[in-house]
Amino acid sequence: MVKSTQTRLRETAFSLFAAHGYESTTMSQIANAIGIKKPTLYSYYESKEELFLSIFTEAAEEYRQYMEQILEEAQHMGSTKDQLYHIFQKYIAYFAQNHELSAFWNRILLFPPASLKEKLFTQISNLESSLYEKVAEIIQAGIDRGDLRHSVALDTLFSFYCFREGLLLALLLNPDLEPRKVEAVWENIWYGIGNHRGIVHEK
Repeated sequence: MVKSTQTRLRETAFSLFAAHGYESTTMSQIANAIGIKKPTLYSYYESKEELFLSIFTEAAEEYRQYMEQILEEAQHMGSTKDQLYHIFQKYIAYFAQNHELSAFWNRILLFPPASLKEKLFTQISNLESSLYEKVAEIIQAGIDRGDLRHSVALDTLFSFYCFREGLLLALLLNPDLEPRKVEAVWENIWYGIGNHRGIVHEK
């Protein structure tokens, strides 16, 4: 099926933003890459900012839907270990298997366009807050059941996220890393946060 001009425009713009960043990508580059005149490009989007924010919003919504599905699947798993590993592994796979998507997000997080930084970070914060809360609930329930070592749930959550982001970075830098490394890292995480003595603390 032949892609529409707008679809090709968005896909090309996404690739250029991921490769070069917002500020180093021009509307002329985007137009030239898909073989249209610059005025035609402006008939779809009034500005580069509008185009970028449209692509960002779509990417954020796809990520939200993906993670909501992963969290829903985790809720039906029998143990806290299985729940957290599912969230851990699926998050890493989402980005590690799509380097262009990872590059797009990393540029926003590490080198955000100054004129859009506040708007972008506000949207990201709102998005992540809702996801954080759901993972924190799983962790708190695990602590209450005695599956996890007694700790402040948000401290355990922070540790969980730090290990996750560290492993993702390692995979992005070294795509040939053995798949078993994901499981090996997870087992070390679980050794640290799991309650291996079986002690349940009263609320």
